[in-house]
Amino acid sequence: MSFTTSRSRFCAHHNAKDFTKAATRMGGLLHNGVKSSVSRSMKGSAGLRGLSRYQIGFIEHRGLSTAVFPITKADFFRSNEELSRSKLLLRLFSHTPKLWHGSPSSSPRNPPSAFKAHLQLGKPKLTALIVLSTMSAYALTPDQSHAIGAAATSLPVPSLSTLLFLTIGTALTSASANAINMAREPVYDGMMSRTRSRPIVRGLVSPRQAIRFAILTGIIGSAALYFGVNTETAALAVLNIALYAGIYTSMKRTSILNTWVGAVVGAIPPLMGWSAAGGSLVDPGAWCLAGLLYAWQFPHFNALSYPVRDEYKMAGYIMTAWVNPRLNARVALRYSVAIIPLCVGLWYYGVTDRLFLADSTVVNTWLVACAYKFWKECKGTVAGKGATASARSLFWASIWQLPTVLVLAMIHKTGLWDGMFKVEDDNSDAEVIEELYKAE
Repeated sequence: MSFTTSRSRFCAHHNAKDFTKAATRMGGLLHNGVKSSVSRSMKGSAGLRGLSRYQIGFIEHRGLSTAVFPITKADFFRSNEELSRSKLLLRLFSHTPKLWHGSPSSSPRNPPSAFKAHLQLGKPKLTALIVLSTMSAYALTPDQSHAIGAAATSLPVPSLSTLLFLTIGTALTSASANAINMAREPVYDGMMSRTRSRPIVRGLVSPRQAIRFAILTGIIGSAALYFGVNTETAALAVLNIALYAGIYTSMKRTSILNTWVGAVVGAIPPLMGWSAAGGSLVDPGAWCLAGLLYAWQFPHFNALSYPVRDEYKMAGYIMTAWVNPRLNARVALRYSVAIIPLCVGLWYYGVTDRLFLADSTVVNTWLVACAYKFWKECKGTVAGKGATASARSLFWASIWQLPTVLVLAMIHKTGLWDGMFKVEDDNSDAEVIEELYKAE
């Protein structure tokens, strides 16, 4: 049957009574749940408004990419007076050949494995960044072995086994928090381009399975930190799960302050690494590292959220990017500048040597320049394409800036190179010769 014939037959059967039959003749490309929703929408505007309860990415769970589904989100939320029912349904079916001929990678015959789907629940890229910040703090903690007696404290002396348990425990607890976050927001994730490919939205994993995965990884990860590292580190990890999966996720739909709470979540992993290495959580160096991660969240996330601010608004997330774009850019600039004195603090409190000041200042100045450009573009009454382009530049600058600064801090750790470049005492050779004569 040709597409033209199919379309004409659909137009002849666009009323509510024959909608299901028309859908069958089109090849049954729409999911039963969607068909029933649209059928209900034909019976009145109340049914059309009910369509908003379904995810925009409703095709995803069948393995068909929504990238080729050209219906705008506005179509789903317009009133019945603005968009006729027949026009909406005709637009649904007018692009079904594209859906049917999806790319091989999105074909339902080749779904991701269960392992890969569960791996995606843990947001592996985000988890890797959290593990990096934790391990960096572990490496930067001053050597505590001279101050720790066998019976004086339960804090471990830095060791390979401690680092292993820290890495595993941090990764698993991070995956737990991320899985709970996804399990709570599948409907809203389906409304956004950057989140609609998540496994729960696509139907690869159910919310209940995600919660079970989160409980399992949370228990194993916390146990690894408790038994393999120390109680302090395990407690911080559990606190982070509660903050991210509980408070932060709930606040995303109520207040712009959710970004500040999320920044606290990002600041806790360095404290975990510092504690795991035997450092005290009252050390100023630990809080400089935590402050560095806290401040970095704002240029990173504010830049990330700006290009998709309309999607956040449509999904009901209260984000500074769309509530107050100028404040969003100003906050990004403010915290980009704050990173510079925090890096100075790492030198001042003896965590790094003086060369770190020069190296880190170059990288941090680059981030500030990108943030300033973003702020300048958003300063006007109406921000244009330049603001979006500068937001993307700032986002990628933040992606490179943080790992670079952390690696530079580890390279310039105080005392790291002292043994390699130590100059021997001039009298040492003479003392050795003298000892040899005495022995004779």
